[in-house]
Amino acid sequence: MAGYTLQGKYFPLYEYLLKQKERHIVLTFEEIEEILHAKLPKSAYKYQAWWGNTRSGTYVQAAAWIEAGFRVDLVQFGRCVEFVKVSKEILTKKKNKVMREALTPKTTPVEDTTFTEMESFHRITQKMDAAQQFFKNNSYRHFSEESLVSQFEVFCQWRRLFGKIEQDVNYLATQLMQAFLLEKYHLESIHSHIKQQDEYTFIFEEQASTGEKIAAILKTTPPALSSDFAPSQRSIFLQDCRLLSRTNATIQYYFVSDACIFNIIEKKYKQYLGTIQLILLPKAITDQHSLHA
Repeated sequence: MAGYTLQGKYFPLYEYLLKQKERHIVLTFEEIEEILHAKLPKSAYKYQAWWGNTRSGTYVQAAAWIEAGFRVDLVQFGRCVEFVKVSKEILTKKKNKVMREALTPKTTPVEDTTFTEMESFHRITQKMDAAQQFFKNNSYRHFSEESLVSQFEVFCQWRRLFGKIEQDVNYLATQLMQAFLLEKYHLESIHSHIKQQDEYTFIFEEQASTGEKIAAILKTTPPALSSDFAPSQRSIFLQDCRLLSRTNATIQYYFVSDACIFNIIEKKYKQYLGTIQLILLPKAITDQHSLHA
């Protein structure tokens, strides 16, 4: 199995770990890249899912440490990765969960990433790569000068390429909200505390290490109008504010993923926020762009 699964880029990491006698191996990102004689992808520097202990034909990087008898136990992004040797590990796909047997527990275990999350991340990256190739292949065209039939065919290709785009936006937006809260409050994990209320609304509640309770609502829907909410959107926004205000959380967030929505709230509905902090994603992560924070 190892001979097939581990061919290619991550085979040197498998060989390195296989030779190690220590139970705990800590490697910096630079050391891993030196072992591989290649750069790690950008996703390895950003997403826990990339380091998931998931053995699959698609996620060949995980096979490198699993086949060598290790699991990833701690990731400090851009700094180091801790590998822990296990006596036996059986990973079984069951109801989209990674099931472990006979693992050596740590004081603070890392929660496994579900197959669903791994597959979502991989699907999106594949879709973006395909989109980049689509633009490259069609860079010579001038669509305004082409026939209606040609335009229709191109849009059909585009629709097939970007099917279920709203689902992808929702997934990435929840990942951004997680990144913001994890960095700000040093939470271990928040994924299991995010609940989807409707197609465009996600609710989060958790207690920080300081004892303070955090409550947040994430909205991923774009505005119907460019300068103001439609009546139904205005009603939903006010309802969301009331919902957050009624919680006993001392820290309250209202996350939006569209700059136009952020500007509308800031200009016309700021008074309804009260103690709620309005956060624009992903801009808040890059330059702390928010209304209150």
